Amino acid sequence: MANAEKTSSGSDIDEKKRKRKLSNRESARRSRLKKQKMMEDTIHEISTLERRIKEYSERCKVARRRLDSLESENAGLRSEKTWLSSYVRDLENMMATTSLTLTQSGGDEQEANADGDCRRRPWQQYGSDSLQPVASFKT
Repeated sequence: MANAEKTSSGSDIDEKKRKRKLSNRESARRSRLKKQKMMEDTIHEISTLERRIKEYSERCKVARRRLDSLESENAGLRSEKTWLSSYVRDLENMMATTSLTLTQSGGDEQEANADGDCRRRPWQQYGSDSLQPVASFKT
């Protein structure tokens, strides 16, 4: 009977080892599948991120070109503003000088224009042969 108990307990041990091996194999298989799934997910995420990086890079290039264009336009407008401010200041100085001249001479605008004073109307040119103003463009 001792032999029967040994074989019985030996077969129990063999059965336990066999179950343990199966359990380990199943666990290893699940681990491999999990690892494979993680790799596939990571590869998918990488490709998605690379696509987004490319898309954002293109957007950035477009925005940079637009910014450069706007900065150039802004510089041109600032230059034009400076020129126009200077032009208006010169016109105001001419008007002030003409007004002062008229006040000092006691004359009026008609007399000043008859004398060929072009400071009052800078958009008009006076002919060299005549004292009459010649309009360079219609107002």
